[in-house]
Amino acid sequence: MNENITFIEGRFSPAEAADVLLSLLNDKIKFHTVKSLNLREADNDSDNGSAVRITRLRQAKKRVEELVVLAHKKGMELKIDSNIEINLVPRSTA
Repeated sequence: MNENITFIEGRFSPAEAADVLLSLLNDKIKFHTVKSLNLREADNDSDNGSAVRITRLRQAKKRVEELVVLAHKKGMELKIDSNIEINLVPRSTA
């Protein structure tokens, strides 16, 4: 089963865009940080990719901040279109 859902759609002031996008990025960073800490507490040496994902999310956050500042300086809005593709897949056994 495959489902596409419109997640964010519209034009936003720089402040609104920052609120929406940075909240989402901060939540994802927090999610992966907690996941990484839980694996360390369980003495699990397997690399779950959380550290790499956190780095990429922080880079995305920095870029969003730059775009928001630029839009503010130029008196512009940000048009955001974001879709999420959701697929049902079998559980992994690992």
